[in-house]
Amino acid sequence: MNIDFGLLDRALSVVTEKRENALLTIPAEMLPDREQAERLLTFYQEQIKGRDIQVAATYYAACWRVIPAAILYMISSCEGSVDWSLKNLIIQIDIVNGYPRFFFVLKDSAENPWPSKEREEWRGEVLGSFVRDTLRPVLETAAAISGLPVAQLWGQMPLGVEFYLDYMGNQIENPSCKEIFKAQYAYLARILDAAWFGLKRNPFDLKEIWINDPYRPGEQTRMKPTCCLAYRTDTGHGYCYGCPKLSKSDREAKRKEIMAAAKASS
Repeated sequence: MNIDFGLLDRALSVVTEKRENALLTIPAEMLPDREQAERLLTFYQEQIKGRDIQVAATYYAACWRVIPAAILYMISSCEGSVDWSLKNLIIQIDIVNGYPRFFFVLKDSAENPWPSKEREEWRGEVLGSFVRDTLRPVLETAAAISGLPVAQLWGQMPLGVEFYLDYMGNQIENPSCKEIFKAQYAYLARILDAAWFGLKRNPFDLKEIWINDPYRPGEQTRMKPTCCLAYRTDTGHGYCYGCPKLSKSDREAKRKEIMAAAKASS
């Protein structure tokens, strides 16, 4: 299957053309540079109403989760991939429906075929080098600027990557794609060596903790692996329901608050 760039645009804000009047535009290859990354984070902090640059760093890390979702989509269902190196990406921030959104612009969207060998023979090197050369420099620089543990930034990614893969799987007509997506994500999370991440543990290999889902009564959702610091924004958001920092009693209070708000608006 050829790469569906329309799907990447709709699902992930991975695009092939720049927005003309974006609020901020920066080549991704500049983001391992501390000064350039700090400029972006400071700007983004203002946009999300963060009280400090650490909030910007966690939100920034979360924005990058669309990129591993995109490469897993290509490994799973496409005959090739684009160049995911930082030098082939431009980052733009723009306002969409009243909220700041990251756009990842591909300078060159040419599809490069996968190796002729079986996928199991090359995906480890492809994913590992992508993590090492594209994601690590970005997150490690943001961690150095913000003073947050880099593992906290990596923790912003896993649940989002799974969400996007599930969404894209529902958009593709081939019903087998969802299972293939799950299998490739499982490889990233369970098998890819932690050394690629520069960590002792693969940050996608999560211990799942299930909690009651207030948005879907009777169902469960997973607790987030790390805190996104949303409570340190001037938005009135407070702690996320799935935040690992919440006590059991605080989470129950949050659950009741969410359900009461949903009932009042229905």
